[in-house]
Amino acid sequence: MPGGGISRRPLHVIILADCSGGMKGEKIQALNFAIADMMPHLEAWERDQEQAQVFIRAIAFATEPRWHIREPVPVAGIRWKPLTPVSKGLTNMGPAFALAAEALAPGQIERRALRPAILLITDGLATDPPGGFEAGLATLLAQPAGRAALRLSIAIGRDAQSDALTRFIGDPSVPVLVADSTEDIADRLVAASLALSRMSETGADRGAVMRRLFGPAEGFPSGVFDQDTIV
Repeated sequence: MPGGGISRRPLHVIILADCSGGMKGEKIQALNFAIADMMPHLEAWERDQEQAQVFIRAIAFATEPRWHIREPVPVAGIRWKPLTPVSKGLTNMGPAFALAAEALAPGQIERRALRPAILLITDGLATDPPGGFEAGLATLLAQPAGRAALRLSIAIGRDAQSDALTRFIGDPSVPVLVADSTEDIADRLVAASLALSRMSETGADRGAVMRRLFGPAEGFPSGVFDQDTIV
């Protein structure tokens, strides 16, 4: 643009954070620390490049989901408000997917936006009633931005790793990131933030990014991450 810089394109990040009863105590404290620690990495990446501006939203889910950060907040200077677990809350993921879909509906996200990123973080298996997980995921994928989204999942503890998390990601070559201990959560979130930022760079070899960050994987489809925008 004459006399000015290139307008940055929005990169929307939605965090789906498990706040079920099993997250009480050390786990929720570690998760809050890890998310707060992730933000400066995204802010530094945003500052070092000129194409994207990162916006953060968050959904806390248990038996029911609720917005923890409803409106998109610029990552620069964000102050993370700690999550709190729901006593005896279940791990129902489908309603959280449906709530995220509302934020990604046409008219709710800019057409020029980069493909959004959705980070699902949980310490347990989905406890949705029969068909609930599938219905929520279908609602998310029915939105163009939901289908185009980079979907990553972090399992807190190997017992949390499941077929449901693989189905949420939607690509067998993209691994579920496992945090074996609460100390690992921050490392996994930083890896996730690096992935979504580097994959948003124009011309990035997204398959190479996945292999470099998450290790070798067989069967990376050619061009699987070549789409930069949501449409």
